[in-house]
Amino acid sequence: MKLKQPGRYLVPVAGLLMAVAACGSASAQYPDHDITFIVPYSAGGGSDQQARRLQAGMEEVLGVGLRIVYKEGGGGAIGFNELHSSAPDGYSISNVVVPNIIVTSRGENVGYKPEDFAYVAMTDQAPGAFVVPKDSKFKSLEEIVAYAKENPGTLTIAGVGSTGQANYAELVNALGIEATYVPVSGGVGDIIPFLQGGHVDSALLGSNHAVRHVETVTALGIAGTTPSPALPDTPTVADAGYPGFDMATTWGIMAPPGTPDDIVAKLNEAVCSAISDPKVQEAQKTGGLTSVCMSPEESKEFVAGTEARVDKIQELVDALPK
Repeated sequence: MKLKQPGRYLVPVAGLLMAVAACGSASAQYPDHDITFIVPYSAGGGSDQQARRLQAGMEEVLGVGLRIVYKEGGGGAIGFNELHSSAPDGYSISNVVVPNIIVTSRGENVGYKPEDFAYVAMTDQAPGAFVVPKDSKFKSLEEIVAYAKENPGTLTIAGVGSTGQANYAELVNALGIEATYVPVSGGVGDIIPFLQGGHVDSALLGSNHAVRHVETVTALGIAGTTPSPALPDTPTVADAGYPGFDMATTWGIMAPPGTPDDIVAKLNEAVCSAISDPKVQEAQKTGGLTSVCMSPEESKEFVAGTEARVDKIQELVDALPK
């Protein structure tokens, strides 16, 4: 009886080998139909703009269409979760926004960790901007700081979900003021109407949004220590005398956990080819963005390296008045 037992496993093993061969063949033929591109924020926001900039170039390289869908909410968490539960076959990708992916992952029962995902590439970077409506009574950081100190907690500052709260904590700490944070879960595309309608006094968003909406909002200060060439008349918050506001946003593309390396590599090739288009480069530059194209490994390391900064800012969030 024992001599016959090996034969019992010949069919299952053969079947397994056929399955492996079929999987390799499917990967080699990738892609053979349209890819779903999940945008975790509202239409018109930075992630949507990124997807639209890259769409044509990626479609040309991949030979299939990119079907853009919106899964907004939870400061990006809804869309990130959607991708996390998608099949790792290369037919679902999404924006990744840093530090948002890290900040949102620390909420209760979120369902994903930053290290779970297969990172394809980081593509765009922009410093943060502190903005007010165009018709605001505040014309400078000095004026807004003076008002906030005379009226603690009265000034309202909008931001995107929990990530916006982290940026808010860093800003009010740098300015030495007390204000009120107004969370908007759908993304910057939903913040702009709040500003335009006068529903909030100010907002925190990427400097690229300040450039795009320059007709309706005014940037009072740029994060970090380097002025934005696209906003030459706007000082950095540090140059205005308030160091310590270093908010920055980096956009990229990621795939579900477990996506094969060769598929990730093919997606990275398509992304980097799309970015190299002179029209895309010019759109990024005039839009206040710095163009990059990190490899999958560089992108993964970039996300991991940002976690220490998020930890530091979380201490400021925890110290906010309850």
